[in-house]
Amino acid sequence: MKTKTNKFFLLAFFALLCFTSCLNEETEVNTPNEQETIEPTSQLATLMSMTTAHFGGMDDILDDSSCFSIELPVTIIVGDITIIIETEADLGQLEDLFEQFEDDDDFLDFVFPITLIFSDYTEVVIENEDQLENFINECDDDDLDDVIECVNFVYPISFSVFNSEFNLIDTVVIENDEALYQFLDDLEDDDSALIVSLNYPVTLEYTNGDTVEVNSNQELAQAIEAAGDDCDDDEYDCNEEDIAELLVACPWDIDDENNDFEIYQIIFNEDGSLAITEGETTSAIGGNWTLTSTDNGLILHLFDLTAFQGDLGGEWLIVDCDDDEIEIVRGDYAIELEQDCEDDLECFISDINELLGESCAWRLETNLIDSVVPIYVYFTPNGQVLVDNGNGTENQIGTYELMLVAGNVFIELSLQQGFNDLSGQWQVVECDDDDLYLVNGDNYIDLEEECDLYEGDEVFNCFGDFEIVECHQPNNVPIYNLSTNTVGLIDCQYPFAASFHTTIADAENNTNAIVETEAYGTLESQVYLRIEAASGNYQIYTVYLNTEECDYFGCFEDRVVEVCDEGVFDGSADFDLNAIYDCPEDNVEWSFHTSIADAETSVNPLISPFTNYTNPQTIYVRVQLAGNPSAFEVFEVELIVSDCTNTSGCGEADVDAFLTSCIWNAVNYNGSDNLMEWNFSFNASNQIVIIYTDTDTIDATWTTSQSNDGVIVTFTNVAGPNIQAISGEWLVVECEEDRLELHRGDDILVLERTCN
Repeated sequence: MKTKTNKFFLLAFFALLCFTSCLNEETEVNTPNEQETIEPTSQLATLMSMTTAHFGGMDDILDDSSCFSIELPVTIIVGDITIIIETEADLGQLEDLFEQFEDDDDFLDFVFPITLIFSDYTEVVIENEDQLENFINECDDDDLDDVIECVNFVYPISFSVFNSEFNLIDTVVIENDEALYQFLDDLEDDDSALIVSLNYPVTLEYTNGDTVEVNSNQELAQAIEAAGDDCDDDEYDCNEEDIAELLVACPWDIDDENNDFEIYQIIFNEDGSLAITEGETTSAIGGNWTLTSTDNGLILHLFDLTAFQGDLGGEWLIVDCDDDEIEIVRGDYAIELEQDCEDDLECFISDINELLGESCAWRLETNLIDSVVPIYVYFTPNGQVLVDNGNGTENQIGTYELMLVAGNVFIELSLQQGFNDLSGQWQVVECDDDDLYLVNGDNYIDLEEECDLYEGDEVFNCFGDFEIVECHQPNNVPIYNLSTNTVGLIDCQYPFAASFHTTIADAENNTNAIVETEAYGTLESQVYLRIEAASGNYQIYTVYLNTEECDYFGCFEDRVVEVCDEGVFDGSADFDLNAIYDCPEDNVEWSFHTSIADAETSVNPLISPFTNYTNPQTIYVRVQLAGNPSAFEVFEVELIVSDCTNTSGCGEADVDAFLTSCIWNAVNYNGSDNLMEWNFSFNASNQIVIIYTDTDTIDATWTTSQSNDGVIVTFTNVAGPNIQAISGEWLVVECEEDRLELHRGDDILVLERTCN
């Protein structure tokens, strides 16, 4: 409910409600005297609040309660018809429809949630029928005395705001009833010393269309009180001009409690003449008519009725009227005139709903599709639109929904597969037992029913149980194409309607049909196919769902990608992601991601080329079936950047691996083979190199290290004749599996390997 808040002063309130603080240049604002101010608790303030309070009785046909109204638009379901109420004018069109369900206490259902609006404009959201019933039961009819609904302010109006010294400090413009009601309510709550007066003149409009201009607080109070009295007396409020225009618009049927005139129809002409027709006859009875305003109300005078035996002539008092009905009385006798325009629809929305649900074919003609072959469509009770394939089979081309908007019946079509141009809201402008004529702007659809397009139940000879086998990818629910792999395989000359269901009960009752029949994901082992013939008979078949392991992504695997950094080594390089996999399959899509979570959810894909920020770095490739993101796998790709700054082409690990395998000899030392007799046996576990000949053995030490120039091999503790010349650090400049060339300044040492 609304919370009232005292404010420091009214200007804050004005800013909160976004009132326009401006004064029309033509409006003269005078300093008010005490009688011209609006006192918060005065009679005038109360009358203004009653006039601007929200009237909840306008939609009693919906909620049967005048304590509140239901916020529009609202969707209701009457029987199995969906109706969207968008404006107050739509409410008046429901009475005829509701009369068809007058024996059903629960014929109307709201589509919740709905919002209730109370007289003080507070709003409450209702989630279910029980909550709504509670508010209806709590309604106190005495509260309705606080609402005057027969008069309205003509907006905008403005207030002048003065301080205690009667200095004008602001002008507030009011645009609607709710804003004025809240203004008066907050004025009552405000504790400041501000003074408010209404800027005159102010215009009021009564429900009969009359207006009155008032120029003072006293005149305003008297005008509102007069309207309140009119409401209480429930006097007639239709004016002569509107009634005259209404009478000549269309013919009028006569309805009276004795059925004396039910076969007659009156046509009122603008020249004051009239014609009375009887049944389907072409002859008419002449006469004249006039309208006269009296103190008692508006009088319809029928006279000079030639050759008319009934007691219809005389003066009739108009006591009630709306857009298509006028009630007139003469003494104790009352009759109703009901408008019957030639372009009125001849059947209700419920009739159209029943007509479309007859399982018959409809021949469709429209200016939007040029076809030499007749087009036949079906409207199923569950809202599907099917097109006949010419051989007794149909396929769904979209959906339809019946709607009642502003008293007019619309068929909303949502179509595909070549029928896209027919999508939209089509108004039903003509209706009979086997023909519907729809319009949308300058376009039309003509539907002609043909229930004998195909006959018999031979359709069931076309069908049987089915098995569908689909590939099953790890961590994914298998996807089945129910329609194509069952109904799509059948070449049947008879008409039928097909639907898939998860249980036999749903199939038998034709409820809860599977919607995504061409991409249905499930771990269940079977579904049920309902085939309904044109006769309305049906049979149910079992569709068995099985899987097999399919290798959609055989070209993909976990991979290691190594690139060479030939500049100053920093461990980073650009990787061409598009070159990692060379897979020709056009049925898959793939993308790279920095985390497995991003890959699984298909977010934050990497752009090629990609620069690694750790070395090594693992990224992830997501591979999915094209157009089916639910079928996917994720693979790892390890990115490695190698130091390629040395000219040998080998890294430290390569040199270590070569030296520790087999026996090496110094075949060249500065161009001489004097050291060739020495054998080198490198030990990987303790960094000992045994250097020996047939007669001498030396245990020396060896190590390797990485420099910016390449791999360094260091010999220490080399104590022996001649061989001690190799002591020191050597740069590997050429590197092969069985040959290493080492440089130390100007010295050159070549080692070759013998493995036998």
